[in-house]
This record gives sequence, C-alpha cells and structure tokens, in this order.
Amino acid sequence: MGHPRVAAILRGAARHPTGTYLFVGSPGVGKRNAARIFAAALVCPQACGECNTCRRAMAGLHPDVTILQPEGYTFPVEVLRATAQAASQSPIEASHRVFIIQEADRIPERSQNALLKALEEPNRSVVWILLAHGVQPFLPTILSRCQIVDFPPIAEEGMLALLQTRYDLGIDEARRLVRISRGDLNAAVRLAADPGTSVIREKALEVATGRELSVLDVLNAADVVKGYATAARDQLENKQAEELSRLEEISGKQGQGVWKKKLADRNKRTLRRVETEVLIDFLSWLGAAFRDLAAASAGADPASLIAYDHADRLTEAAPDRQTRFWVDMIEHCLNAQLALGNNANASLVVESLLLRLA
Repeated sequence: MGHPRVAAILRGAARHPTGTYLFVGSPGVGKRNAARIFAAALVCPQACGECNTCRRAMAGLHPDVTILQPEGYTFPVEVLRATAQAASQSPIEASHRVFIIQEADRIPERSQNALLKALEEPNRSVVWILLAHGVQPFLPTILSRCQIVDFPPIAEEGMLALLQTRYDLGIDEARRLVRISRGDLNAAVRLAADPGTSVIREKALEVATGRELSVLDVLNAADVVKGYATAARDQLENKQAEELSRLEEISGKQGQGVWKKKLADRNKRTLRRVETEVLIDFLSWLGAAFRDLAAASAGADPASLIAYDHADRLTEAAPDRQTRFWVDMIEHCLNAQLALGNNANASLVVESLLLRLA
C-alpha cells in the first residue's frame, strides 16, 4: 500500500475488527486499494491475499463484500437505506460482511441519518469502511462511531519512483507528469497509463489559448470533447466484457448468479459515471490552463506555470484578454464541474462554458 504505519494498523484490525473505519486522505494515496485488501483479509480465514476468496473480495464480487460509489455526484438516500437494511443480515460465506463506501464525503448531511442507525446499533458480524478526503462533511454522530485511519500524502519522491517503476519512465518525464498534474497522483497515473488523457489535456490547452474563436469553433470543440466521453464509455464497455470472462474463470460456477448480478449493477453505475468523469477531467485541465493564462497576464515567470511545457503558447495568448477575464473563467470551470457532478445536462454545461470564449 505504500503506507507501512497504515498497513500495521489494518493488519491488527483484521484480527479483531470492530464497527466502522473511516479512511481519510487526499486523492491517489491508496485508500481504495487498502479498503479492498482489508476487506479480503476480513472474509478470508487465512488473510492470504492469493486464494479464490481473496481474489473475489478484491474484485468486489464476494457475496459478503459490498462496494458502493456515488451515482452521479452523490448517493441516493434509497441506496443508503437499502444498504443499512442489508447490513442487518448474516454473512453468506464468511464470518464478516464488509461494506465499503467510496467517496463517502459526498453523502449529503440529510442522507447520513440513513446510515446512522446501522452504525449506532451495529451487527457484530458487519464491518463498515468509509473512504473520504476529509472528516468535515460528516455529522459528529457519525464521526464518534468511526475509527479514523489517516493516509498521509505521498511525497514527490514516492510519486516519481512509482511512475518510473510502474510505467518505465525516465526521471524527467516522471517529474513533468507530477508537476503538470499538480501533485495529484491519480492524474499523473492517468497521464502515464492512458494516452487519451494527454489528448484531453491538449484539447483543453488548445481551446483555452485559441485566438479569435467563433461560435462555430467553440461548438465544434464541445462536440469533440463530448466525443471523447462517448469513446471512453465504449472502451469501458469492452473492458467490462473482458473482465466478465476473466472472472468466470476465477470463480467457476460457484455463486455465479450472485456475483454476476453484483457485477452488472456495478458496471451499469460505472458506465453512467465515466462520461461525466471525462468531461470533468477536461474542465479541470481547462481550469488549470485559465489559471496559467491569468498568471501570465499578470506577468508571472513562464517557468512557474503549471503547463510549463506549453509556456510559449500560454504567454502568447495571455494578453488577448484582461487578467480578470481569465480569473472569471477559472470560476466558471469550477461551477461547470459542480453542475456536471449534480447531473446537469452535460452538453449544455460544456457548450455554455465554451461559448464564453467566442
């Protein structure tokens, strides 16, 4: 996991698990992977990490391991109520049932009460694992029932080593990815692993630095970006089909009906999210470009720009608008990301943002 102290805590907890664990840390520090490893240790009698039970648990397909993630930006209260009800049932195969809630800090305060009773009167065979960026969004009554496990940020040296080792990168390229991703390991990994991420970043820079853009230009750009999102969905569907075949080999016929339904439900939710995530990723790169344009317009050193590898085009385009305009565009990007997260119409959100440039 890359966190020796956390690993030691969870090894001890796996032997004597109690109640609810809240994994807290910034994106990309390994909370999701740690939660799956911990879940596998809880449902495997030997906590071996290698057997069929562990592989199914790590894949989120063990009948006693449930993994929840937001639908859109948040969690429907009905899903949380159903999960709390499921937690009252006995395990099917293992000695424990494990419920992992990813991005739990996206649960609205009004919906947290749907979980509260399950946490207040826990089934002794149930372990909850909540993943979050911070503790602030949670009700005090939720926090009081959690054992908080802090995941410290990964130092730049660790990020560089991971990128070099996993993706066979030179030190200069690894350092470039860390810098242009603003220290976000998830973003750096996407740049290293997925050529499509670099294409999306390049499109964001092209749009932000475009000169004398017409309405037709920006609408065409919006169509291209939406095409990236559709392509990502198609690619994920193909990947899911391959995963299904591979998991059939792992599990054989045992409990296929149960895990196939879980997999179908999970895949459906993931497909709904992937297009939104691509568009949010584009808006994030676009916002970073506007930040650089604002900085360059105000006279910043080109070497200090986030996209320092495109400093020439940014410094050339920056004087085309006043600094205030670039700053306003940063805010519009943030608002657009929030709107997409709240299930607004993706086409309208992207088009209305880009039309501000025409």
